[in-house]
Amino acid sequence: MSVICEMAAPFVANSAVEGGQVARVFRGHAESCLKCQARHAAMARTARELEAMSKETLVGPLDLEWRVMSALEGDLAVARSWRTPIAVTAAILSMAAAVLIWRLRPRTQ
Repeated sequence: MSVICEMAAPFVANSAVEGGQVARVFRGHAESCLKCQARHAAMARTARELEAMSKETLVGPLDLEWRVMSALEGDLAVARSWRTPIAVTAAILSMAAAVLIWRLRPRTQ
């Protein structure tokens, strides 16, 4: 790629996206350079595809926020799994029930 192509690249891309002509300074080069013409065509195609995609409405999964927040680390992080807190709670409740049953059992003398 020549130095002129490098200098013309932003102007070629801008004209492709806006649908106008390349700046007058680089117009002659862009009309004769196959690389700049290919860049212009690729950028124009990309601009059309992005324009078409901007009209689409996509809905994310319902648990997207939870998955993103659980992937974070630090102050914003949430528990990666609810199984651990639930398992700990179940174990504590089971131990409390066992102690209560043991203390209230009928004693034989």
